[in-house]
Amino acid sequence: RVVLLLFLFALPAHGRVLDSHTDIRVAQSGEVTVTERITLQVDNRQPHSVLLREVAAPARVIDVTRNGRPEPWELEAAASGQRLRIGARGKALPHGRHLYQIAYSAAGQVRYLDYFDELRWSVPAAERITAEVSLPASVPARDMRLSASGGDYQSFLSDGRAAFRSAKEPMSFAVRFPKGVVAAPAFDYRGLLLVLAGLACSAGALVWIRRPWARRSARTPAY
Repeated sequence: RVVLLLFLFALPAHGRVLDSHTDIRVAQSGEVTVTERITLQVDNRQPHSVLLREVAAPARVIDVTRNGRPEPWELEAAASGQRLRIGARGKALPHGRHLYQIAYSAAGQVRYLDYFDELRWSVPAAERITAEVSLPASVPARDMRLSASGGDYQSFLSDGRAAFRSAKEPMSFAVRFPKGVVAAPAFDYRGLLLVLAGLACSAGALVWIRRPWARRSARTPAY
């Protein structure tokens, strides 16, 4: 099961995202650890100045800072999974630039396909967008494939690493790599046994119910 983490900005009026950098590190287990650095320009004070981030559940937030100091945050329910609310409710941000750093992790983001594995990601709009993906093992550039959509972009490949650069528009990208770089999920034998046991119980119950009815039908004279 693959869940694409899609992060969307909801910004205060007269606030601009000048720069957005996303660093994604893929573990051998398939879990990803993501660090985002976001530079926000606030042109004037607003009664409420927060960042709202739509997050596909379940994501585990590690740390959130603004200008190097811990920033209040909370996770709340949303239609697409969870919403990360960054900032103090009802407290305006001071005029000027603010540097946010958000760190989180999530499992189940790697797609295990027939001939290769793939990581897909989406990043929101900003005046300057950069993203980097690091695989858990050395992979020659010739064995990796990159694709992206959403405006003009540039992509770069090196040994087990991929980088993207774009501007203005939201960007979605995919990194393909050989099978075996990331461990495939183990087969859930316990789950299969539970399903089979449930089916067996259901079949046994049906047989038990039908047997008395069959005996009664045999004793009933036919007309």
